[in-house]
Amino acid sequence: MDVLKSIEIAFRRVLLRLLGLIIKRGKSVPPGLDFNSVKILFVRQDRIGDVLISTPLIYALKSRYPAAVVDFLLSSNNHFVLAHEPLVRKRWVYRKSAASALRLIRSIRREQYDFVIDLMDNPSTTSTLICALAGGRWNVGLSKQNEYAYDVAVPLLSRKETHIVDRLAVLLTVFGISPEKEKLEVRYVPAADSRRFAQTFFQQRDLRDRFVIGLNVSPAGGVRFWGIQNFRALIQRLLGQFPELPILVLYQPRDKEQAENIAESFKRVVLSPRTDSFDQFAALVQLIGILVTPDTSAVHLAAAFHIPSVVLYVQSNKDLRIWEPYGSPSETIVTDVDDLKTIPADRVFEAVSRLIAKIDAGRARVLTGDGRAS
Repeated sequence: MDVLKSIEIAFRRVLLRLLGLIIKRGKSVPPGLDFNSVKILFVRQDRIGDVLISTPLIYALKSRYPAAVVDFLLSSNNHFVLAHEPLVRKRWVYRKSAASALRLIRSIRREQYDFVIDLMDNPSTTSTLICALAGGRWNVGLSKQNEYAYDVAVPLLSRKETHIVDRLAVLLTVFGISPEKEKLEVRYVPAADSRRFAQTFFQQRDLRDRFVIGLNVSPAGGVRFWGIQNFRALIQRLLGQFPELPILVLYQPRDKEQAENIAESFKRVVLSPRTDSFDQFAALVQLIGILVTPDTSAVHLAAAFHIPSVVLYVQSNKDLRIWEPYGSPSETIVTDVDDLKTIPADRVFEAVSRLIAKIDAGRARVLTGDGRAS
């Protein structure tokens, strides 16, 4: 960790302590409150994957209280994730300019929310300030260093032992919902035009109704790029073991050159089309049979679409559980050094082979001799 980053973290810790001297909450939620008539604002202003793993709460709440209003405060980095989510009424977008933030807070206060729910499981100065200024009747969050900003703080389950989805689901108890009795699932629904985009491409490349191995080569950060040679070695093994299965290389536009180098000279390897939105990328993922990916938002798309996945993780902090796909078949491969390239291609190949062998014969993506679904 560089010096500037250490200073930034220290400053945030000091700021959180200072805010604790100013912000005082603690109003209890009255018994018998009609949750079916409340307005709820979820605060989730971080990354794409963080929004995806929050979606089980939306569905659990709206299933129990269909008339409740659910809004989200998002950021310019992730607001598009809920663009087509029918259960969310309004999506506020937080931007890091003082003037924009002030306008946003004024607009939010006019809504007069009943509940403002902080979805962060680690203390955030931004979400602390938003909760303090949003004007909600009750602020709710997980018990941690900034719980002074909440009226109701629910227990934070072990960040080492408990999946992030289950940690967040404890927030449902405020609304009389027992998480263990709910069918919690990550959700994402691509727009119709994105689905047509993906289906047209699959049709043109003779991938439709075939079991496609998807390789997502785009990392969320430098240490999460697995390396061109590793991907090529994996492709070589997969082509030898599964000659009937096509391979689709998925990438973000910024990584096109790397993707081309990975796919180069392999006859049964298809390069995905350029995607101009997260939604188009998601629609392509929805059509594949199995996904190999570094730890990115694609992990949670695999969970949303119930697609088996092999996920490569960097886990330098053993006290934090990795965010593996929730509720979908997966194999996780973890390195404890900050370099995904240390994971050998043979380990990934073996994991893919095990998952393919486990695929239930009753599923829609079951293999036939030519790699087509039946």
